[in-house]
Amino acid sequence: MTVAPGKGFPFSSETRPIIVGSAITVTQPTVPPNPASVWKAPAVVTIAAFVLPVAKALPARSRAMPKLPDEAVTPERTKLLDFGIAKLLGSDLLEATATIGRLLTPEYASPEQLRGMPMTTTSDVYSLGVVLYELLSGHRPFNFGSRSPEEVARLITEGEPVKPSVIITRIDSARQTDNAEHLPLTPEAISHTRDGNVDKLRRRLAGDLDNILLKALRKEPERRYASVQELSADIERHLTGLPVLAREDTFAYRAGKFIQRNKAAVAAAAVVVITLFTASVITTWQATVARHERAKAERRFKDVRNLTNSFLFDFHDAIADLNGATKAREMVVKKAQEYLDSLAQEAGEDRELLWELSTAYLRLGDVQGRPGFSRTGDTGQALQSYEKSLATRRRLAVLEPNNAEYQLGVAETLSRFGPIFQVLGKPSAAVERMREAMEITDKLLPQSHDLVTFQYATLNPAFLGDALAEMGDYDEALAMYQKSLSIAEQKGKSFPDQAVMHRLVVSRERLGFIFGIKGEWQKALDNHLKMLALTEEMCALEPTNLDYARAKATAFDHVGDSFRGLKNYPKALANGKRGLAMYEEFLEKDPQDARAKKDAGDCTHHVAETLLASGNYRDALSLLQRTVSIRRGLVALDESNVEYPDDLADSLTLTGESLSASGNFTKAIEVLQEARAISEPIVSSHTQRIDYRRELARLYTDLGAALAALKDRNEAELWYQKGLDLWIELQNENALWAKEMNMPKEVAENLSQVRSAKLQKR
Repeated sequence: MTVAPGKGFPFSSETRPIIVGSAITVTQPTVPPNPASVWKAPAVVTIAAFVLPVAKALPARSRAMPKLPDEAVTPERTKLLDFGIAKLLGSDLLEATATIGRLLTPEYASPEQLRGMPMTTTSDVYSLGVVLYELLSGHRPFNFGSRSPEEVARLITEGEPVKPSVIITRIDSARQTDNAEHLPLTPEAISHTRDGNVDKLRRRLAGDLDNILLKALRKEPERRYASVQELSADIERHLTGLPVLAREDTFAYRAGKFIQRNKAAVAAAAVVVITLFTASVITTWQATVARHERAKAERRFKDVRNLTNSFLFDFHDAIADLNGATKAREMVVKKAQEYLDSLAQEAGEDRELLWELSTAYLRLGDVQGRPGFSRTGDTGQALQSYEKSLATRRRLAVLEPNNAEYQLGVAETLSRFGPIFQVLGKPSAAVERMREAMEITDKLLPQSHDLVTFQYATLNPAFLGDALAEMGDYDEALAMYQKSLSIAEQKGKSFPDQAVMHRLVVSRERLGFIFGIKGEWQKALDNHLKMLALTEEMCALEPTNLDYARAKATAFDHVGDSFRGLKNYPKALANGKRGLAMYEEFLEKDPQDARAKKDAGDCTHHVAETLLASGNYRDALSLLQRTVSIRRGLVALDESNVEYPDDLADSLTLTGESLSASGNFTKAIEVLQEARAISEPIVSSHTQRIDYRRELARLYTDLGAALAALKDRNEAELWYQKGLDLWIELQNENALWAKEMNMPKEVAENLSQVRSAKLQKR
């Protein structure tokens, strides 16, 4: 969603919108202390002005998002909804999804759906009207007593909704709040999460908002807003104090109703008129029909195009900022994807539409599974969306090879493939895409003064360095990280401070990582401390920026790792725990966010490493239980992401080491065998990943040591030998980390001792 450069939403100090130049990716806020401030959101997100004040006070699940047509969300599975908005229901709050001959959820269906009449975008406007009605008032437009499909259909097709400003003053005992006591909906409960008191909320709704919602909910499709864009425009007029289109019944409407009641008489009169003028009218009629059909098709295409942008940008960005919105985002994204695929088939050579499609597919992939960002956790689907974006942008670049915007667009999409191929265990594919992306931005940067070009010119070498490091090419990885830092320092003077600092943070993080691999822990610490200082300055400039807060948590985590490398365990533990506390807070706000889960799991693992290194086995084991639980959940969430099972095997290996250190060798062997069962298939199918082989070599060595401690020398010999083979293989490839340089020698000595013990026993 594009906003004014350098500006964000007028939220409180606890909100953290992400701002990178003129592009904003919204994340989950905490509850603003001043609810009214949300009603003043900019016109570009007028729909968000309705969603946010209702759902902002919710706990870490999307309880304000009502269930919409088609299916439901249950504890066992998530099903897709017609409108793309979720509601997590308790077992006592489940609502039936009825068919009435068609697959839909009656409470949110439009009258024409229930009557079996043709549907248009005005049907979606009606369903959105129900959503906004419930979000603003806490009640549904109709009170369904028995909730039987027939009763629901009768009320929707024959009844008239109560004004929102009136219904909020009523008590609904049939529906309940989501709190632990399951209290009935009362005016006080409704107003508490909106404007603070009943009278203020009633005054807020009375007038324009009543009329806007009732217009969206009219029985006759032609009397509703023609599209979501028109509804959004009317909302914007209300927010800016201008008159709105929604109004009372007109004479034309009453005349139309008269015709419907007297169809026979009107039809008879029409036949007489048509008979008198048949000869002259028929040709005109045919031409008019043809023009109307063409115009109708064009309007429908335009409406779908606008609705797609509304779902993927306006509406998605509105709910993306809510605590616990991940499930709701899945529904919005699914609906947007359906619209996108439909539009793509009709794009032709329309370059403006092709660019919109490429950008929308890029955004779709980000929401589905962009590593390092809030996401729903579907890496495979994200890769497909990125491929569609890249194919479309390559097509545009061929059509206009001298168009710098199209060239940069290709580089922007290519940059997404670096991190995503890494989590898929394909570093060589990541290297290929990142080299191409870097080549493009290197050519564009000298002539460009564009912030986006600068950002990707610094990111691309960093992402390339990540892939090279995973393949064991640490020297070239270091060169890429240094290049990223150099561009940020030399070219960043022309850009906003926060944007430059963010690029510097990326470079310092990577440099600290690579120096740690090389065993130069003081250099690693220096870079990570600089990273921490930058993130603290960024957070001071923008206290509500959640992306900056996450970067700060990451900096604490890395500083802790560097102190552990220097064997300064008290400082390592102190910094690691500060990072972990921040990560746990992010996870609490949105338990469904895959990124929040991974960050919390990673940092917990690192703190456990520090505890084990300092000899505190008991606390290390306690933390590792939490880590293993988080990582098991991630494995179940996204089977295509190879990072998740590898992380789980790594935590199980550390658990085995902690158990061995505490003397529980039998349990250690059991846990290590589970880790081996996970790790071996990963290594065999991802031979390019040096780090996977390193972890397996360590696991084999741990197994050998635990078995030797139990004097099971035959098995100990077997696993020591397997570990030694891998260590020697890594040594021959110059892929050992500095701390592992002595591992081939140490494992060989342990193997020799086991064999000597076997001979003595004979």
